[in-house]
Amino acid sequence: MGKFYAVVKGLSNEPKIYDNWAQCQKEISGVKGVIYKSFTNIKDAENFIDMQNNNCKTLEMADSSLLTIYVDGSYKDLYKNYSYGLVAVLNDEVVYEENGVGDKSGEAVALRNISGEVMGAMKAVLYATENGYSEINLCYDYQGIECWALGTWNRNVTMTKDYHKFMTEKLQKIKINFIKIKGHSGVRFNERADELAKQALMNIN
Repeated sequence: MGKFYAVVKGLSNEPKIYDNWAQCQKEISGVKGVIYKSFTNIKDAENFIDMQNNNCKTLEMADSSLLTIYVDGSYKDLYKNYSYGLVAVLNDEVVYEENGVGDKSGEAVALRNISGEVMGAMKAVLYATENGYSEINLCYDYQGIECWALGTWNRNVTMTKDYHKFMTEKLQKIKINFIKIKGHSGVRFNERADELAKQALMNIN
């Protein structure tokens, strides 16, 4: 059975579907932040591209009436541990804040602040589902938050596999608009999430 390769972000920066790996490889080779996935039928490949295109990609495009949650992660060598911070905003007002630290498991610690980013995203989705939200904007500054969730990046370690499984299950209950924000670019609530993540590590006894 042949495969179809749906490329959302590649060399041409236009969504395309390829029916052989050689063509797909030319499109994605050397591209930073490439987003693609293989399928066994073209319909699934088309649906994947549609799903990606329907997601909000910038804050300017986002529906500001939705709950918008900003997440960030941090890491401190002194404690050999990572942390997360999240800020939930509705109508430009903060409605919830949370932070916390990791469990110091070796594999997750090795990924440093990335583990905090992932932990924050999961906590954000838990907060939204537990409070009855059917759709949210999830803002992050590390592309893996979206790509591991949707399966467009390989999951090579337990943490990323568990995250993908968690998000796949939650996406059956809630629509998540993944929004990439440039880190430390002055976005107020994103900076607050970063501050909360750092505070969590400072509070370790």
